[in-house]
Amino acid sequence: MNSQQSLIIPAVLLLAITIIVGAVLINNSCQSVNDTKPLIQVNASNAIKIVGNNSSAVAYISSNFKVPDWRVVRATMIENATYEINGSIIQEGNNFWKIEMMERSCACSGVKDLYVVEGHVSPYTGELTYLSTKSVSESKYEKTTCASTDCH
Repeated sequence: MNSQQSLIIPAVLLLAITIIVGAVLINNSCQSVNDTKPLIQVNASNAIKIVGNNSSAVAYISSNFKVPDWRVVRATMIENATYEINGSIIQEGNNFWKIEMMERSCACSGVKDLYVVEGHVSPYTGELTYLSTKSVSESKYEKTTCASTDCH
């Protein structure tokens, strides 16, 4: 065997080892990147149930929500956004389900009050992180929010 042939075998082995080690490192780095982003465990339906089962929400709904045909329930995923509520700002980067349960105060024509339960639910843990109950004018809500209640 000449000297060139004796160098080929170690070179091929070194190349094979380099490829294997590189593939392992790339695979591990991809897994660690994927592991940092949690999977959504709580869907919209579950988030609605979490808000609807809260004792404050139950009390408010039982006192104020009377006619299911006047009611709207909406779930919106808020992703990595700065979100303003009543003049305060929620930190950027928090994903959450925004749940709105609302019902008109009457079937009269014109702009009336809405009874509103609003909650924020973590899509990862199911934790209820914000809850408010209030009565607000329909004019404070966008038309698409309450279109099915005929408020505009």
